[in-house]
Amino acid sequence: MPAAVFALIVSLLQLPSTKHLTVASSTSTNAAAPGSKVALYLDIVPRPGIHVYAPGAKDYLPIALKVDATSGLAVGALTYPKSQTMIFEGEKIPVYDKPFRLVQQVTLGRSLKAGEAVRLAGTLNYQACDDRVCFIPASVPVVWTITVL
Repeated sequence: MPAAVFALIVSLLQLPSTKHLTVASSTSTNAAAPGSKVALYLDIVPRPGIHVYAPGAKDYLPIALKVDATSGLAVGALTYPKSQTMIFEGEKIPVYDKPFRLVQQVTLGRSLKAGEAVRLAGTLNYQACDDRVCFIPASVPVVWTITVL
């Protein structure tokens, strides 16, 4: 079985899931040389009828990713996709109510050794709502692993 197929199966078996959304973590590559940039992906699927807030939502908690500090790794920018606009009480609010992907850039440190597996952990924070109620803010732990070449 090719390594990419095996990695996909393993990631699907470990999907963090809440009653509001599912989250799948993956990387742009499973192995990279020291000094390389790697993209960490979070594919997020809100349940039907659920939305989460996008950056720029005033008075609401937008979805955010916090990657834990890891030795030998530099964390870069987090990229958000274009959001949808929801109108609530005459106010335009940026939300995600369809599947979307967050992309976190990281750079492997030059001091990392070949064969080393770098485990990155983080937390996805969000507040989900439906058309009647906003739920208590929630957190989902996420993990990625990159092998150093």
